[in-house]
Amino acid sequence: MPTLASYDELPYDSLPLSETQPDCLAAVARLHGFDAPDPAHACILELGCAQGGNLVPLAWRWPQSECVGVELSRVQAEAGAAFIQRLGLPNAQIMHGDLAALPDELGAFDYIIAHGVFSWVPPAVQQALLEVCRRHLSPQGVAYISFNVTAGWSALRPLRDALLARTPPESAAPQRYAAARIVLDELAQEWTDPALLKEIAYLKTAAPSYLFHEYLAEYNAPMPFGEFAAQLDAHGLRYVGEAGPRRAVVELEDAWGLTPEGMAGRWLDAESALDDALGTRFRRALIARADAPCAQPPRAEALSELAFYADLACDEEIDLEHASEQSFVNPTGNTFMVTDPLAKAALIALSSAYPRALSYPELLAAAHAVRREFGVAGEVDTARFNQAWFSLVSTHSVIPTLPGQTAPEAANEPGSHPRAHALARLQATTPGWVVSGIRHVAIDLDAPARAMLQWMDGSRDQAALGEAMQAYLTEAGIEWSPEQLAQRIDHQLWQMVRQGV
Repeated sequence: MPTLASYDELPYDSLPLSETQPDCLAAVARLHGFDAPDPAHACILELGCAQGGNLVPLAWRWPQSECVGVELSRVQAEAGAAFIQRLGLPNAQIMHGDLAALPDELGAFDYIIAHGVFSWVPPAVQQALLEVCRRHLSPQGVAYISFNVTAGWSALRPLRDALLARTPPESAAPQRYAAARIVLDELAQEWTDPALLKEIAYLKTAAPSYLFHEYLAEYNAPMPFGEFAAQLDAHGLRYVGEAGPRRAVVELEDAWGLTPEGMAGRWLDAESALDDALGTRFRRALIARADAPCAQPPRAEALSELAFYADLACDEEIDLEHASEQSFVNPTGNTFMVTDPLAKAALIALSSAYPRALSYPELLAAAHAVRREFGVAGEVDTARFNQAWFSLVSTHSVIPTLPGQTAPEAANEPGSHPRAHALARLQATTPGWVVSGIRHVAIDLDAPARAMLQWMDGSRDQAALGEAMQAYLTEAGIEWSPEQLAQRIDHQLWQMVRQGV
């Protein structure tokens, strides 16, 4: 079977993608009036799964699920299969294969994930991907397909054209990437367009795989949303909603009393118009079979059917009495502005509960408890809170899930003999793997932290971990004082507790 040379030579980082979690996809679907299958017992297929950095943690998280990955790069597929074997994970497999030639006996899947595939393959493979969704989605199943959008990419096309023209096409991927870095420096001196200069600055810090596969690979074909929706229709599929963060959502006027089928055309047109207005660059579309119930634009009233979690911090004193705008930051550095006082109290409650999720009633009760704790009295505007919360969910500052889909049991303190779970320890010991948290996020760990995670098998107390770390640092030629070492170990242990490893 053929493999893909550029992906063997310069593979994409294989990372957990929080928005692809089946419970999150089911929650997004419910916001759109669509009931997806139970994530805990789902059959999950990932197309273009690389070495399994996204798929394997999903299989670990839901041991009653069945997870199958397909990857065209032989190097990555074999690496992923070997990792699964070492982990002893019975409900996951990764196959080296071509998504355009999948056997019919592969079966039906409740969730299909195709991240970073659709826009980066030939048109024939795009059609094959949609055909896989049509043939292999279960009746109520949903598929996640990400793609580049013309509205945001049209302004960046000159940069891709310049990099393609000024780097040697016959070179291997690593050599062409190195040449592109030189061209970026040249273009930064030659060009004056602010949007292009901003993208050049970003590409200088981005992962090599991102620069290569977005700007140097043979295929990167952004598509208007309307054309994507038309292709879904041609393949017996339909749009359900957007699984990724959004700066705005569609609200149809004069839609009262219309059935989902009656508003479908207007909704899709409005989505296209929104892309043009916002310059949307990337979409994460949730789709279903055309014979499944029709979805509708997201509804704030559906929040009451969901649960939520968030890992946010605010560096200023939080005003719980007034509608003053304040900034909350997540671990990746993204900032979210919040004004509603009750929403700010709810974020305090969620961050205190993390990684546990709170149902909507639990969230309201916890938010009011925070207000009482800080001596805040008076009436609250529940309708305004609901709209504020809807906005936070839309931007992914707050992550939706389903009630009852609780995270696995996690320690609430390091304990005398800290023990990380087997997946995290194996990720830490395996080059090229990122350690993933219980909420399917990548944890940024330096070399000493990854080494310590390997030792956290429950056989060492904290003093022994300190001795092992001291020996590691001495061998690496790194000098820390006893106080620095103790503080570092304590900080690292509590970080791992919070992320549920």
